[in-house]
Amino acid sequence: MQPEEPKKITIRPVRVEDAEAIWEISRQAGVIETIMTLPSERLGQRSRQLQDLTPDDHYFVAEVENRVAGLAGLTVGQGRTRHSGYIFLFVGAAFQGMGVGTRLLETLIDLADNWLLLKRVELTVMAGNERARRLYEKAGFVVEGHLKFSVISQGEIKDEWLMARYH
Repeated sequence: MQPEEPKKITIRPVRVEDAEAIWEISRQAGVIETIMTLPSERLGQRSRQLQDLTPDDHYFVAEVENRVAGLAGLTVGQGRTRHSGYIFLFVGAAFQGMGVGTRLLETLIDLADNWLLLKRVELTVMAGNERARRLYEKAGFVVEGHLKFSVISQGEIKDEWLMARYH
């Protein structure tokens, strides 16, 4: 029996029409626990968020076999933080471990380094999410701090790691 070929991952800018697929992914077990979405988020809220993106918001989706598999975004700082940006990313449960997160992160780093000339890119990761932490560390992010009692998830107040990458 032949091993299954790796699936082709396509990265493209997000479209408002992606709202439903992104909304569904953000509600999945294995995803919602690690991102800032609430179970009560409505599809209309997600659609409005995508409609209201500014020129400083750079969002991309990953597609696998024409299905949205994940979302990543970079928001450029304002004023005296214009040299920095904040990123996030999440990948659908069925697509985790396939390289989707890596491809999305590479896209954001290329944009930050080569198109926006950002000096600093930061993010937060729920403490204990070792898989995400390893992904970011492989891309050059370092833990700068530990945010105590930072976010509520699954009935607990949890800590977050503040991570950053410098260019």
